[in-house]
Amino acid sequence: MDALPDFAQLQLHFVDHVQRRYEVIRPLGLLGDRTAAQRAEETQMPPETVRDLTRRFRQHGMLGLFPEHTGLLSPSRGKQVPEAVVEELTRLKALYHGFGYRELARILLCKLEYRIDAKTVKRLWQPSAVPGQGALPFGDYHHQATRPQARLQVIKLY
Repeated sequence: MDALPDFAQLQLHFVDHVQRRYEVIRPLGLLGDRTAAQRAEETQMPPETVRDLTRRFRQHGMLGLFPEHTGLLSPSRGKQVPEAVVEELTRLKALYHGFGYRELARILLCKLEYRIDAKTVKRLWQPSAVPGQGALPFGDYHHQATRPQARLQVIKLY
């Protein structure tokens, strides 16, 4: 099979930038049967970008595929926030930017059983700028008829 048409067909199903970046470097990491320059030609990306994404993926894993300005900060004093909490905040921010800090603290408590103050969530949330993943199949929160219907839809997701 030719890699160029396969990637072009696969590109139609991408939902966010991180998924696209992973698919660009996936053959380099898994198969190792081609160079970064060959993969750049197949995906119509600059070779430096492919090399950079590959290097960042090897060093940081999936978090290396996010743009460099998306890192979440840990609190400066007191107990350190577990990595699972920071990853969940990153995932939630990619889904929707309009969460309230108390809502996020409640989601983290229910999902990870980790109690966190809304002020700590605010400190972790504000400095990061994660690109949104685009339209999701269940619609936008603000386009629901009433707030309870919108919140019920969010609860059903989890």
